[in-house]
Amino acid sequence: MNLKSPVVAAAPILELIDIHKSYRGGDGKPIHAARSVSFKVDRGETVALIGESGSGKSTLGRIALGLIKPDSGRVIFNGHSLTEISAAQLRAIRIGMQPIFQDPAASFNPRRNVRAILTQALLAINADDHERRCISLLEDVGLRPGREFLQRYPHELSGGQRQRLAIARALAVDPILVVADEPLSGADVSIRGQVMNLLVDLQEKRNLCYLMITHDISIARAMARRVVVLKDGQVVEAGSAADVLDSPQHPYTKRLVASVPVLALPRGAVATG
Repeated sequence: MNLKSPVVAAAPILELIDIHKSYRGGDGKPIHAARSVSFKVDRGETVALIGESGSGKSTLGRIALGLIKPDSGRVIFNGHSLTEISAAQLRAIRIGMQPIFQDPAASFNPRRNVRAILTQALLAINADDHERRCISLLEDVGLRPGREFLQRYPHELSGGQRQRLAIARALAVDPILVVADEPLSGADVSIRGQVMNLLVDLQEKRNLCYLMITHDISIARAMARRVVVLKDGQVVEAGSAADVLDSPQHPYTKRLVASVPVLALPRGAVATG
């Protein structure tokens, strides 16, 4: 199965322009999470942000979602400048971009069952017929029959099922962009393959864009059309996945690629267990 979304010539859905973001360290010195970072995500495309822990990937993901503000620079989502609008406007526009978190269990309220988790998301778009829509969402992500999952709580689901529920919650508001922050970290090979195939199927059916934040080169190689390599908050290399991962030019990218085991996921193929 070819996991790469087709090249689509269109205006970017998401564009980060000259983003700077710093934090104050314990010693009072600035820690630069993003330094003059620019990249874009086109319609129907998957772009991977790759780099080691502390490279600034998650900070950029939160900036893209409008969860934190950059010190300077612009974030443009679907034609709207997120850094130049009111909080109320941002809340309305942000429905079109949804996160999938690294640890889905930590992102769910343990007191809410699956029905309540999905219904809460549906309320954001004033959707009706909640039960039918909840069941449809569950079955779209492979939790079948969906009705049997409605009364379960997150702790009653397996790790793979919780990840599928996280995807269903993100899709409940019909977003056009999904920001996935290490969504497969810690999952075993069989779950990773299943979830990756699910994400690609959903992308094709819903014309979704993905900003995939990962330290795992094999995921970027299998899923992304383009990659952006971050080191210490700076872009050190960017381009098509084929160019960057097969023929890396920057020493840092070369080290990242060299660290991947030879039998890791090859381009266009996913281990399904």
